Amino acid sequence: FLLFSEMPRTVRAGEQALIISKDGRSRIVEGPARIFVWPSEEFFMMRRFSATQQQYIAIKMRDGTLQHYPGPCVKFLNTLTMESVTVQNATALDANEVLVVYRYDDDKKTVSRRIQHGPSVYMPAADEWLHKFVWHGTDPNNKTKKVPGILKFTKLRVIPDQFYYNCEEVRTKDDALLTVKVMMFFEIRDIETMLNQTTDPIGDFINSLQADIIAFASQVTYEEFVESSSKLNQLECYKQLVERTKKVGYEVTKVINRGYHTTDRLQKLQDQAVEKRSKLKVAMDTEQQQQDLTDYKLHNEQQQSAIKQALELDSAKHQYQLQKSQLLHTIKLTNEQQLEVLEREKAKKLSELYSQRAADEEKLAHYANLKKLGVDLTSYFVSQNPKPEHVIKVVATGNGSGSAIHVHP
Repeated sequence: FLLFSEMPRTVRAGEQALIISKDGRSRIVEGPARIFVWPSEEFFMMRRFSATQQQYIAIKMRDGTLQHYPGPCVKFLNTLTMESVTVQNATALDANEVLVVYRYDDDKKTVSRRIQHGPSVYMPAADEWLHKFVWHGTDPNNKTKKVPGILKFTKLRVIPDQFYYNCEEVRTKDDALLTVKVMMFFEIRDIETMLNQTTDPIGDFINSLQADIIAFASQVTYEEFVESSSKLNQLECYKQLVERTKKVGYEVTKVINRGYHTTDRLQKLQDQAVEKRSKLKVAMDTEQQQQDLTDYKLHNEQQQSAIKQALELDSAKHQYQLQKSQLLHTIKLTNEQQLEVLEREKAKKLSELYSQRAADEEKLAHYANLKKLGVDLTSYFVSQNPKPEHVIKVVATGNGSGSAIHVHP
């Protein structure tokens, strides 16, 4: 505050001044104004506070009450009635963030709770306050270690999230000491259930993870753990974790086994065993590759032999088809030649028959003319054919099986 001596005073536009007389009375002057202060009065310029659209002004009165004024607005500190005036930033929420807001009802003397969802800008009323979460958080020096109470916030994220964690001092059935590294994915399902059932869900998750991993390792030996560690990628191994997350309003979607490590001595033995197994595997792979190469060569030789046989068979078929075609062509030519000979012979025979027929017709015509002239054709034919020198007569006698043939010269 600025204390001025008695003289004319000027209060500019947008300012306010507090004038207090010695009898305790006071008055406020708003600018622009020009006033005179009496020697018995004290003049104070009131401090100005302004808030933007993303802010609000919180005033604590001397009677203990609180007043909140959302911006944009301007307030002046009146020291007679006000204890303090502060400008506070409103809380901006993204679409994946919420606030847990409590409100006191002075009439009913009760406290209610509501969830403020984003996207929004939250400006609390004078009788409202926010829930402050205090959870296990990630150690700044080691992302796989969780420290109680290090994570403090008011805006709760409602999107899927995950964290890394190393479960230390895990003992197997044969008393081998391990550290199992996992990564957990989770998502909130019911905010009200979470608020009612737990104050630190991350701590609950860690305790359940440790319980499930210790229970799994205690049932197997070190060698069995090495062989079956992939089962830690399955949610069936985390019954307590699944049950607890469901009870506090969360859902665990996946747990990934990131590996494990043990004491230096055991780890050295394990590394040696792994190296030995690797060498054996390399030798086995080499032998397998050689066997595969041999099989490949045999397979190629069989394919080449099959191809060669197929080519030879195709060549034989081709030769057979050529010989068949040549033989058919030869048979066709022979048949055509024989048909041509037969046709010539047929034509010759027909010609001879036609000639014989013409000669016979000519003789018949000649004989007919002789008959018309009255010539005895029988005598004519006899005269044309002289009597033979010998005549042989064959006579059959008897009947049936007793018959006989007689030849008479």
